[in-house]
This record gives sequence, structure tokens and C-alpha cells, in this order.
Amino acid sequence: MVSEGGEQWYRAPTFADPEATRQARLLFRLLWTMFGLVFLAAGTSVLDDRNDLRVTGAFYAVVIAWLWVVGRVARTGRVVVAAWVFSLFFWCLIAYVTLTFGGMRGENASVFAVCVLLIGSIVGGRAAIIMALATLAWCGLVAYLEFRDQLPSQLGPYSPVNAWAAVAVTVALTSILLQTSLDSLRQAHEAAQKSADERDEALRRSVQGQKMELVGNLASGVAHDLNNLLTVIVNAAELLREQVPADDAETRSLLEDLEESTSRAALMTTQLLTFGRTQASKLEPVDVSGVLTLMAKMLPRLLGSNIAVTVTAQIDVWALATRTGFEQIILNLAVNARDAMSGGGRLALDLRQVDGRVLFSAADTGVGMTPEVQARAFEPFYTTKASGTGLGLSTIRQLVTHFGGSIEVESALGKGTTFRFSFPPLDPSLLPRSSSAEIPLARAPASTRRGRILLAEDEALIRRALVRSLTLEGYDVTAVADGEEALSVVQSTDDLVCIVTDLSMPRMDGEGLTRSVRRRFPNLPMVLLSGNREPPADLELGPHGRFLSKPVAHRQLMEIIAAVTAEGEKNGA
Repeated sequence: MVSEGGEQWYRAPTFADPEATRQARLLFRLLWTMFGLVFLAAGTSVLDDRNDLRVTGAFYAVVIAWLWVVGRVARTGRVVVAAWVFSLFFWCLIAYVTLTFGGMRGENASVFAVCVLLIGSIVGGRAAIIMALATLAWCGLVAYLEFRDQLPSQLGPYSPVNAWAAVAVTVALTSILLQTSLDSLRQAHEAAQKSADERDEALRRSVQGQKMELVGNLASGVAHDLNNLLTVIVNAAELLREQVPADDAETRSLLEDLEESTSRAALMTTQLLTFGRTQASKLEPVDVSGVLTLMAKMLPRLLGSNIAVTVTAQIDVWALATRTGFEQIILNLAVNARDAMSGGGRLALDLRQVDGRVLFSAADTGVGMTPEVQARAFEPFYTTKASGTGLGLSTIRQLVTHFGGSIEVESALGKGTTFRFSFPPLDPSLLPRSSSAEIPLARAPASTRRGRILLAEDEALIRRALVRSLTLEGYDVTAVADGEEALSVVQSTDDLVCIVTDLSMPRMDGEGLTRSVRRRFPNLPMVLLSGNREPPADLELGPHGRFLSKPVAHRQLMEIIAAVTAEGEKNGA
């Protein structure tokens, strides 16, 4: 048989309210205990020749019928009403027994305590007090009548069996109530502990979020200034390289060291920027194989000579992501591997495309991780290193989630660690129609001018460096210090071939300038630069717009300008 709630008839019903469910379970335990005691007491009473069978049968029949009524009421969801019905009937039954079966004998009066405990456990303390006061009043009345020898005619003589039944009821129901109350206390304690743990966890995450925000703000400012300075250094080194004779090996070696140092510094500023960054960057098609190939050239110097780096990369693998994000993932994995291989080892990077998905893995031969460390590896600020920040792997997870990918980790003590990444396929329609490598780039003769470029950059040092680079490539340059000046030039000049603008500027920033230009000249080529952030996701650059993260190398900037101007010519800019 099944009850209305879809439960078996002999089980306590379950309700949406946890407290009602607890009350129903306690009530049904008491009901079934009473059923058992009734049948036991009825059987022993029948065996006693001094008991009247008709009185005994009627008494226990009424008790069983009333217990059934209590169960039916409880199944309707009115558990408190059922508890009152049960307690009042039980109380009235004991009151009748004290009046007609021996007065205030201890075994009779003690059952009143069960009534008080029952109503208190299910309904509450106030109900227990009411029941206790009623019990005191009734027992006082019966004691008075018994003392004055004014009790009504007794229905039967004193019987040890009846006394045993009263004691059995008291002990059994009291033990059930005690056990259930202790269970309820334990469950309440566990619920309170769980709530406290969740509150502490929420507080910890809030504190961690504030820490990451502070780290992000501090890192953003530092990285912005460093990237501006590195832009000057990178451009100067690249221009010097073109002026040094091919047979001057010593000078070229010095320039290579300078370029390598600036590349490593640029990686470190990228790492600074990613720590604590919460703003989602705009996703775009990224040549992951190109990023990995470029990073592979820099990693040996970063990791040291005692760590061998092997790279297996399928060519022309693209994903919807950000270039700086992928660089950060590779850099953080490499730094983690280096720290895990203090005595040297091997780092293997593998990139391939299977069924459209981009699969990337990084395996080291380091010390590995215990299951406990592995379970917390991606938590922000969790670290096992004395000087670690605890942000490396949490940053990786943040980036991978943003790119729509997934991470798997395989590690064991003494057997190294392998990280496996999977990224969704890239829609072929999003692939660039032409890469910058296909666009020829040659130094323009001094007599040949390529057109006018508007440069908006608030830092004078950067502005001079970029003007020098653009001028050497044959462009006429109009340089301004903020977006408002740039917008005035755009409105008064009709010979611009491209706009190169920094994102962070006073008065009007690069974002505001881009939106204003796009409203009037949607096909005008634009290149956005920034040393500490990427354009917001809702800033539409179109096919004739690009973004470059500082530090920007001379050739890198020229290739991008060539790409966007070629695209602009196709669209009749």
C-alpha cells in the first residue's frame, strides 16, 4: 500500500517543511511504539483472571482506534494538530486511569510525564508548560479525593500486570522521545555547522575577491608603465638592428640579448596583468600554434639550462580566445613546472587538433602532487611554495573557463604532473581572410610616402618612439596627446589612412575615440594599443580594426597597419 504522498503506509510522511517532517517522524515512532505496547499489554491483561475481558477489550479497542485517527490526521500535513490529539487523548486516558484504577499510584501518575515530554518535543515548550500545569491541577484533585476517600467506584482491583503496563509505556515512550530529541539536536548541530561553514567559505571567497581586485589594480598600473617603457626599448632595439652591419657580430649579439630581455620582461608584465583580472576580454580567433612556437623560443632562457623544453605543435591551429590569455597559460604552466623540477627535468608541450577541438597538454617530470594538493590546486591564493602567490593555476582556470575550455590534471608523487586542455572548435567563418605574413612589408624610399597616420598617445616618450618608427616606414604622422585632439583632426582631415591610438588617455580615451570615429567613418582603419587592458567586448573594431598589447615591436606594428589599411582599401575607406 502507498499513502497519498507516494510513500508506504507504515512510514512517516515527508513534507516540504523540514520541521514538519521531523515532527511527523517523531509522532510515527511514538504511534508504532504505542501500537506494540497496546498489543503487549492487551495480551498480558487477558491472561490475568482478575481483569474483566469486556472492559479490557473495550479499553484497548478505543486506544487502537484513536491511534489510527492520529496517524490519518498526521498524513494530511496537520502534524501539530495530530500531536495535540495524541497527547490530549493520552492525557485523558491516564487521567481516567488515575480516577478509576487505583488513584495516584506511582506507576499511573508517572505516565503523565510522557504526555508532557511528547507535546513538548513535537509542538514546543509552551505547549509542554500548559500540559504540565493541567497535569499538576488534575493530580492535585485526584490526590485530594483519594485523601478524603471520595474517589468513584473502582472498575477493577490493583493488578501487577496493569502496573507493569504503565511502567512499560512510560519507559518505552520516554526512551523514544529521548533518542529522537538527541537525533534532532545532532541534525540541528550539523545544519548549523554546515551553515557556518558555508558562511565562512563565502567570507573567505569575498576576502579573496577583494585581494585579487587589489592585486589587479596594483598590477595594472605597474604593467602599464612598464609596457610603455618596453615599447620604447623594443622599437629602439629593432631599429638599431636594421642599421647594424651584418658582419658586426658583437653588436648584433648585444641587441639579441636586449631583445630577449625585453621579451622576458613583457611576459612578466603579462603575468602581472592577468593576476586578479576579472573583466572578460573580447574573444577573437588566435593562431595558437603561432603563439606556442613563439613562446617556445623564450621558455628555455626563462626556465634555465637544467630544464629541457620539447614542443610538438600541429601547424595552423586556431581557437577563439585571446593571444595574451594563451601566452599567460603557457607561461604559468612553465613557471609551475620549473618550481616542481628544482633539480632539473623535462617539460613537454603538445598541441594538436582532433575533430575540430584544440587539444593542448603540458607534462613535466617534477615532484608531482598529492591528492589533497591536487584537489585544491586551482583555488586562488592556495600555494605549497614558501614564496608562491597561489594565483598561477587559478588564473589558468579563469582563462580556460573564459575560452569555453576544460582542464584535466593527472599527477602523482614522484611521477610528475600533466595538464590537459580542450577548447571548442572555431567557426571557419571567423578565421582571418588573410594573415599579416602574406602582406609584403618593405621599407619605403624616402621619396615615397604611404599616407598620413593619426597617432594618439598621451605619453611623450612613447609618442616620439612611435612617430620615429612610422616616419621611417614612409608615413606622414600627425601626433596628438588625447582623444579629443585626435577627434578634431579626424573631423578636419580627409587624407588619413589609419588611426593608431592608445586606450588609456586623458579627456577622451581610445575607447571613446573609436566609438566616435566608427559612427562617422566605419571603414577607417584603426589600431588600438594598450599596456594594461584589452578593449571591452562591446567595442566593435570590424575587419579594418586591430588591437595590440604593449610592448609593441616596430615590425609588429607595421604589419598590423599594413593589414588594416589593405582591408580598408577593399572596403573603400
